[in-house]
Amino acid sequence: MANPNNTKFPCIIPAIPEDFNRAKDTLHYLFEFLPVSKIVFIGPSSLEPLVNETDDSDLQIDYINENSLVPFSMVKEVYDPILAAATTKAISTVNWYYQQFLKMAYATVCKEDYYLSWDADTIPVKKIEMFSENGKPYFDVKPEFNTSYFVTIEKLFGYTKIIQDSFISEHMIFCKDFMLEMIAEIEKTNFEGNAFYEKILSAVGTDNLKLGFSEFETFGTFVAMRHQSTYMLRKWKSFRNANFFVDISDITPEDIKWLSKDYHAATFEKYHETEDILTGLFRDPHYREKLSPEQFYKAILESGAMGEYNDGKIKVGDSYFPI
Repeated sequence: MANPNNTKFPCIIPAIPEDFNRAKDTLHYLFEFLPVSKIVFIGPSSLEPLVNETDDSDLQIDYINENSLVPFSMVKEVYDPILAAATTKAISTVNWYYQQFLKMAYATVCKEDYYLSWDADTIPVKKIEMFSENGKPYFDVKPEFNTSYFVTIEKLFGYTKIIQDSFISEHMIFCKDFMLEMIAEIEKTNFEGNAFYEKILSAVGTDNLKLGFSEFETFGTFVAMRHQSTYMLRKWKSFRNANFFVDISDITPEDIKWLSKDYHAATFEKYHETEDILTGLFRDPHYREKLSPEQFYKAILESGAMGEYNDGKIKVGDSYFPI
């Protein structure tokens, strides 16, 4: 399954209209910096007219109705009784699980050997190859560990955590055949239901509904155990919480160029409004001359200007988010 670096892949982005509207003016960066042949937005019917109205004829941007891959009503039918019996009030929503199932299910309609999943709120800031020089795809890894993901992975496959870092980042390059194999393996388990998403939610159960499953962590672990050495690990660096400093619609080529000195990508989470004082610091030429983007970010975090910061996470409201 070796792939030359000049081959391009479909890039899927599960999204709702709000996500598309935030991202539409930056989609050209995906074509510029990533080996993508087209972008496929997967979402509700209300997303289709927005995708069809995209006026840049140089970019191939397609739409797939999410229900043609995985019917939302069927996922909700399985999820709701689990939610009703949940043993904790802290839960992840049905939509959070659903978008993961959509990324998995795209393998059933993909015509290429590989497809790339990319988060709608993330922009690549430099040229990024998805395959190494020896023809192996990359698993881009980051420092994160949620034990709840591995509770479900162990139930499904008997595997525990196998690498120090996490397979979770803002994207993943999926081998279609490996994904189809993983789905088939899940559907052979003895958990309740027939479809893979029914089996997964059944394995998550009533006591692990918060962050009970990660498609990236599960796929990475499955491939590492079943198809050793077919992927290569690569340290991934993303500028998280970029929306504190600049709105995704206002990012400039100068911002992109500066961030590319230290990072592969920038992520613009929508849970926090852009603050003018941080925008001023972010674009201050004195800081850009004296500090690298990573040094600047660390200084801002440690100053408390972005709020409470502890153990690599920043507090927003009552929750902590990784940087």
